[in-house]
Amino acid sequence: MQRVEFFPWSFFKNHPHPYRQLKMHKQKSNNKIEMLEAGPQAHSAMEEDLLIARKIQVAMVPQRMPAVEGLEMASLYLPSGAVGGDLFDVIQLTEDVLVLVIFDVAGHGVSAALISAMAKVSFSNHIRSVTSPRTVMERVNSEMIRNISADYYLTALVAYLDMHDNKLTYCNAGHTYPIIFKRKERTLVPLCSTGVFVGVSDKGYYEEKSVHLNPGDWLFLFTDGIYRMFKADNELLSRKLLEKEFLKLTADGSPQSFVASLQKRHDRRSLDGDMDDDVTAVVVEFLTQSRKNQIKEKLGFKLDDPVYLQYISYFEEMDRAAAIILSSMDSLGYPDESIRKMKIILTELFANAIYHGNKGDHSKKVTVGHIINKNKILVSIMDEGDGFDPKIIPDPTLPENLIKDCGRGLYIVHSYVDKVEFSGKGNRITVTKYHSGA
Repeated sequence: MQRVEFFPWSFFKNHPHPYRQLKMHKQKSNNKIEMLEAGPQAHSAMEEDLLIARKIQVAMVPQRMPAVEGLEMASLYLPSGAVGGDLFDVIQLTEDVLVLVIFDVAGHGVSAALISAMAKVSFSNHIRSVTSPRTVMERVNSEMIRNISADYYLTALVAYLDMHDNKLTYCNAGHTYPIIFKRKERTLVPLCSTGVFVGVSDKGYYEEKSVHLNPGDWLFLFTDGIYRMFKADNELLSRKLLEKEFLKLTADGSPQSFVASLQKRHDRRSLDGDMDDDVTAVVVEFLTQSRKNQIKEKLGFKLDDPVYLQYISYFEEMDRAAAIILSSMDSLGYPDESIRKMKIILTELFANAIYHGNKGDHSKKVTVGHIINKNKILVSIMDEGDGFDPKIIPDPTLPENLIKDCGRGLYIVHSYVDKVEFSGKGNRITVTKYHSGA
């Protein structure tokens, strides 16, 4: 049986948070059913089951945020009961790609917790197999429709952060709009995009958008339960109060201090019996320039240089990395002899960086950056080793060194290029070759 959309598309388009009303209705219904079904004799057994369910759900919540250079992160997870329907995840796919996920299942209690556990597994699996948040959302939606009752649905947001250029690509499935604080402009920007709830329609539409973040910017993801922390007549006013507090804390605070302030506010409201919804939040501050610019500086390039970056850890990856450089030389008309010599140079330097620099430790990377134009090619190669002093390498052309197995590779490199430079540490070499026809 195909599912149908219960509301016209204009409803979702014109109401940025229609999910709240649907969720509250379902929440009240679930509460009544649970009260009728739970007799006195079943009370103790239910408490024990809830305790087990809570332990399982807590285990699914990240206990600490990944340590990522250039980012400071904090999170808040506060279910309204023993278990809740909110969950979040922070997945570091690679050294340069971080994925943020946050979602909110309709209702709360054991049923919502079970659905949220299923959703987290589904998100985790698809995030690791594709690189598009929209594709992830479409696949999770299809999976949830196949596996859960039509009574359940969720809002969700998936965002991929590429730390090469601090580009955030996101997709929103009816979830509360996240907020970006732009340090330079001192303004708050909502991340608006359209998308239907997950689990409602097998023809759901999900929009994918991107935004670039700069040093000092903040990213704030949260579920709509956070609005209950603020005494206001409606969600719109609650959001304004939340934004006011967020803007105040970004002036001289940190993600940890902001989360702590939310925790205190939650505790005060809980004493009054006003917190009847789960609260989840993830806060990220961008401390430094983009990862790509950091790497460019480490390789000796200027920030505005059009550098092509690559990473290798194994000998088997050397040909691929070299082919990208050599094909660029060929397309720009470099002589075949120059291309041949460059291939020899790259093979020698890559192998040295993997074997001597990183000591054959494949958990370490060799970073390669190159710039090529019609006048010259510049290649910088950096390993993660302790470095060496190139001045102590013996000259293989001297009679006493002819039978020694060292120095020949660097001698060939010096012979085949126009300039060779080493970093002070000795773990980076930069070679420059001019176009002979330029």
